[in-house]
Amino acid sequence: MKAPGVKTLDQIAAELQGYDPQALSAASVNEFLSRMVVPVDEVETVGIFEALGRVLATDVISPLNVPPHDNSAMDGFALDGAWLSRNERAQNASASLKLRVVGTAFAGKAWRGQVGEGECIKIMTGAVMPQGLDTVVPQEFVTQSGDTISLPSGRVSPGDNRRAMGEDLQLGQVALQKGERLTPAALGLLAS
Repeated sequence: MKAPGVKTLDQIAAELQGYDPQALSAASVNEFLSRMVVPVDEVETVGIFEALGRVLATDVISPLNVPPHDNSAMDGFALDGAWLSRNERAQNASASLKLRVVGTAFAGKAWRGQVGEGECIKIMTGAVMPQGLDTVVPQEFVTQSGDTISLPSGRVSPGDNRRAMGEDLQLGQVALQKGERLTPAALGLLAS
């Protein structure tokens, strides 16, 4: 039994002028196939556990930035990337940059101190980048002596190893598009 409003293959073929199944253009094939399909015109709201394999009826707009703030992509030392080029101009290209460590930033809690010229902070993966700092030097790249680190020239560039606020997804941006099939990855995004 066929669904109401759905034509058979023979009925559609009879409507095509000069029908030759061996000589149809791609556009003709698409037109032919579109006549065989009844568009979905119903929208159903389901819970996330029932949504796998479903197709989105509307765009999903992000209600937040991901990540929610600039943060460190690794354990290391956070500094102002401008100091890297100033150090290279002030000294010969092989000179190490020496910085005083004035604190530690842990993931999940913003560090509240001030970082001045020639200073840095120890920072953990995921920790909020303090104001004015934009570069993270991996701890493996430095030599530490007491509260001072030495960074050889050319090991990092300004902005390295920092994840910017909204880098993955921006507030108000389309996170998933209308018509997209909900895969496990898409459901993970929705759940987060």
